[in-house]
This record gives sequence, structure tokens and C-alpha cells, in this order.
Amino acid sequence: METIRKGHFTLKRIFEENWERFVSSHRSDITFSAAYNVWKVMNCREPNGLGYTTFACPDHPDQITHIPRSCKSRFCPVCANLFISRSALQMIQVLTALYYRKIMVHWSGAKPR
Repeated sequence: METIRKGHFTLKRIFEENWERFVSSHRSDITFSAAYNVWKVMNCREPNGLGYTTFACPDHPDQITHIPRSCKSRFCPVCANLFISRSALQMIQVLTALYYRKIMVHWSGAKPR
């Protein structure tokens, strides 16, 4: 029986702790795209994984900033949140330009009022 540690659980941490064991027992079931997406999530915002971009001020060359690259995958919780926020912002910009707006959401099995 495994001991569950206290702390914040993230998808990245779950993959880091369990991915190798999962691959060893399910290697034939894992597609390339699934493995690649997991690799991207595990290396998202890691300078040693996906690399980083370096910015330096021309007037102050001693001030250098390194920005780690993100995976930009919809599977990654951090990058997916950015994707959803941008999509929602675009929808708001389109809808606010309309004179009349009506949005209806219908769940199957629910009775309309």
C-alpha cells in the first residue's frame, strides 16, 4: 500500500511520480500522441525540458531574464486555462458588438421552463 503525501497535487506531479510505472505495464496501449502530450506536460515551463527564451536590455546587458517555454497543449492544466481564457475573451468581444444577445444553454434530460 502506498502512502499519500500531504501537499498540493498537480497533474504534472502525478505524471512524474507514476508515468514510468504506467508505461512499463501498458507500453503497447499508449499511442505516440498520448506519450508526446504527457512528455510536454511533464516538461512544461521547465528550462531543461522545453528550453527558455532569454531577454536582455540593450542599455543594461547585465540584466538578463530567462522565460521558460510552455507546452501550449490543451491537455496541460496551465496552458489549457490560458487557451480557455483567450477563447472566452474573443467570444465576449464578438458578443458585445451585437445589439441583441440571447444565449440558451440546454442540458439533455432537463425540462425547459
